[in-house]
Amino acid sequence: MAEKPSPDKFKSNSAMMAGFAAIWLTVGANEASHFLVPDDEGVSTFGYEIEVPEGFGSGGGAAAEADILVDIKPLLASASVDDGAKVARKCQSCHTFDAGERNGTGPNLHNIVGANLAGRDRGDFKLSESILAGTDAWTYDALNAYLEDPKNVAPKGTMSFVGLRKPKDRANVIKFLMAKTENPPEVVLDVIEAVIEETAEVVEGAMEAAEDAMESVDTP
Repeated sequence: MAEKPSPDKFKSNSAMMAGFAAIWLTVGANEASHFLVPDDEGVSTFGYEIEVPEGFGSGGGAAAEADILVDIKPLLASASVDDGAKVARKCQSCHTFDAGERNGTGPNLHNIVGANLAGRDRGDFKLSESILAGTDAWTYDALNAYLEDPKNVAPKGTMSFVGLRKPKDRANVIKFLMAKTENPPEVVLDVIEAVIEETAEVVEGAMEAAEDAMESVDTP
């Protein structure tokens, strides 16, 4: 009596046939795609060419970040006059800082913070047209921009110093110049920065109150 094929054998053969069919279908579809769409035209014909700006992805982000000037005003609260005096030694070959001192290659910088440039000179030092075009008054923001890159503010100015790249150094120098100014303007923070500062003070006060309350609870 002939032995009947087992159901497992049929399942195995069916799975094998299905596998071979899938392989042949894949190969056939691949060949058909080459026939319908030639290799040298497939990409250019089906799709849109995207133009990428020159230099995109090659470090352009760092350059853009470097162009953003840090707001100096919040840093002035923690800036140091003494540290500013040390950094300002780089300027002593051209500038003087105390009242009554003579101009050097650059003007005397006594009372410079907040000074208006409408008079077009500082004492007997005549300011260049380039610096007059670059700013109207030596506000904190104007001093920050000029100390960071003098040539960016006054491209044709006589200032040969390349600038102070570190915001902390600029803040310290401005704090030093404030000490050399009889009535420096009030440092007014931008609205958002003022809110952040006030919020930080409230949080700090709440934390101190909580610590005091904990200590009083722990005390027998």
